[in-house]
Amino acid sequence: MDITLYEFGPSRSKKVRWALQELELEFESIEGRHLLHSDELKKIHPLGKLPAVIIDGKPLFEASAICTYLADLAPEMGLISPSGTRARAIHDQWVSFCLTELEAHLWCNSRNTFVLPEEKRLPAIFEQNNEAFCQAASVLEVELGNRNYLVEDRFSVTDIIVGFALKWGQSQQLLENMPNLLAYIHRLVDRTHCTL
Repeated sequence: MDITLYEFGPSRSKKVRWALQELELEFESIEGRHLLHSDELKKIHPLGKLPAVIIDGKPLFEASAICTYLADLAPEMGLISPSGTRARAIHDQWVSFCLTELEAHLWCNSRNTFVLPEEKRLPAIFEQNNEAFCQAASVLEVELGNRNYLVEDRFSVTDIIVGFALKWGQSQQLLENMPNLLAYIHRLVDRTHCTL
């Protein structure tokens, strides 16, 4: 495969880089903040956002979709269950949960901290976002109370996607009093290829 990753260090690009490294897939990196909203990037991602990839000449964007697709391309690595299995449905469940119930609130906070112009920011939304994030995180706190990983109790691409959001929440001091999630993040960070 010919893979080019368009990335910027502190962004969701970390998920894709981590997946590529876990899957032992070679790739070329084009990196930097200058890529954001550039004409070059808009040929891959219509909004000019990172990460994005070109795989064998074909573009793909959205980090979770990229990670899932990459895992499907290397089934021998065992980072995702086959389509049509219950384990794959559980992967889809936790990825959807992560994007809607965790990342959406964190991203809204970020937009209102440094992305939007100051006159458009709504800092009053932080408390509501933080409460919603913590409510969702508490679901995972229970889920990870008696297992190490989210799908079939083995490390998978699901953990890369969800782990990124939880680490982001931890950096915002939103995981206090959630020992299972802190232990989960520690397990992920201990992995050789972890980019968190």
